[in-house]
Amino acid sequence: MPPKLTVSQNVIDRLTTVKQKCLGNLYGILYKNTLLIIGLHIHDGKKSEFIHSLPTEIDLHGVVEVGDGLINEDRVKQVMSDVDVTDTPIYMSCRISKEENSIETYYNVNNRLERTTYDIISEYDIYSQFLHIRLMTQLPLISGVTVEQIRDSFVVLRKQLTHGQVVFNFPKTRVYMMGSDCENGLIGLTGDPTVGEICKESTGITEGCDHSYQKKKGPPLDIDVLRVIMFRKITRDLVTDNVKIHAPVMHIDKKAHQSLIMTINIDALSIVHRDAKVVELYAMLVESCCRYLRLLEARVLANIKTCGGDYTKFSEPETFHFFPDSCGHFITRAYVKNDSEEELENERMVLHKQLLLPLYQPLFRRANRFLFKGDVQGSGLLINPHEGIKTSGNGGEIALVRGKYSYYHYCQNNMDDNGWGCAYRSLQTLASWFRWQGYTEKEVPTFKDIQKCLVDIGDKPSNFVGSKQWIGSTEVNFVLNSLMNITSKILYVSSGEEMGSKGPELINHFKTQGSPVMIGGGVLAHTILGVDYNNLTGNIKFLILDPHYTGSEDLAIIQKKGWCGWKGVDFWDKTAYYNMCLPQVPICI
Repeated sequence: MPPKLTVSQNVIDRLTTVKQKCLGNLYGILYKNTLLIIGLHIHDGKKSEFIHSLPTEIDLHGVVEVGDGLINEDRVKQVMSDVDVTDTPIYMSCRISKEENSIETYYNVNNRLERTTYDIISEYDIYSQFLHIRLMTQLPLISGVTVEQIRDSFVVLRKQLTHGQVVFNFPKTRVYMMGSDCENGLIGLTGDPTVGEICKESTGITEGCDHSYQKKKGPPLDIDVLRVIMFRKITRDLVTDNVKIHAPVMHIDKKAHQSLIMTINIDALSIVHRDAKVVELYAMLVESCCRYLRLLEARVLANIKTCGGDYTKFSEPETFHFFPDSCGHFITRAYVKNDSEEELENERMVLHKQLLLPLYQPLFRRANRFLFKGDVQGSGLLINPHEGIKTSGNGGEIALVRGKYSYYHYCQNNMDDNGWGCAYRSLQTLASWFRWQGYTEKEVPTFKDIQKCLVDIGDKPSNFVGSKQWIGSTEVNFVLNSLMNITSKILYVSSGEEMGSKGPELINHFKTQGSPVMIGGGVLAHTILGVDYNNLTGNIKFLILDPHYTGSEDLAIIQKKGWCGWKGVDFWDKTAYYNMCLPQVPICI
């Protein structure tokens, strides 16, 4: 009997908007006699290795066809021949419509298509049931430089894993997963605990994400991640009856030889149901490492081929985990360190099309990587300090900044800009947002960078560099445009009281652009992170990030003392005029 079918809301959302014929794969997780379809990948005429970019336990479970809704059973069975993890692969037919596409699902049972129903499941419900395991370790790779030699070396690495030469450990615990080397495969645990129970009892080994992903609808999405590290066995078993002991023999063949020597930093993800038994993780973790090695092997081979025999041009690969909101699951990509974002643009364009993702915003640039709690965040600045703040209680439509930004404020980096640097700090916050979203690779400008830029474009005299002179929204606009090629829209109000009339324009900005807003008036500058506008009453609340804070990066104090919080119209000075700089988001990937 085929399993019950559930489909991720994200998969449904992407399919219902497609307006051209296409054919692709469906990827899912089988658990408790339920098949969860969590991802899709449209064919581009080439053999797909996309499975290696997905967390282990997500497998190819069927195909999806978008078109006129007519089903050619023979053709369907042919394209489903690559599905080998199940005897009852799923076929999804998406019929294109002028309004919203309709979706039908079928199981292939005994070589016949049988119609089945499906339930739609939200991301919140998915990650309430599932968690991720992040395996991190290092493996040495020593190989010749030919394609065949590199392939053979990766095969050797995978064989070492599959032949039981590794042990897995939960950090900060004495729990080890030994495979078949002990009675139940575990050391340091009694009974038969589930993965969910391990997470609850040992919160120190879960890292999750750096912040909750707040969806457009529904509660915040918390992604729990269980860390695991791997060790290699260096001792032999005591039973050596079948081992022949002999003197070592060495053969030396002197000749010129080129070698590829690199340390592979394994960073592999798996997804597992919280009710899965810990004892079952060993085989899954081995497969997770092997899947990661296949992903890395493809990138290394591609890089070797582009070297054209000049191996000094070889650059080691680096991997990144991405979790695009419009995708709903992790995707791991390997990039070559020396490749710029511009050189990878065509590759990203193909990936966006294959995943039916928007073509107007970056999702797979290095800056778009998913941040785990254990990841180094560079400068140590707070990221998204507005998250977790209670709603304003205004009862209106809420529109907030989208994505990540860093909080810049007075007296950071041992610099005393108290009393004059607030607009500079707001500008840095805006610039950090564009960098975090991947729209630019340029560093957040320093005070000197900002002042020199304004001098270079002729807005300020040469003695402005190194001074303590204020800047305003106009200068912020100039610097963003000159240094980052970001254009801005300027809004003017004649008094703070008039800010109450700007609700619709600010709502539109945060819904369409999503970038933070710099506002300057009188002698003060602030950053607006969102608004709550009640169209019925006309009342409005502003989510303010205050650059005048002079303390340490203490999130509790910043939120409790109102350095980041909701403010009413009376927050603005009635006697001062205000200019707002609304940065516009470029269309790119």
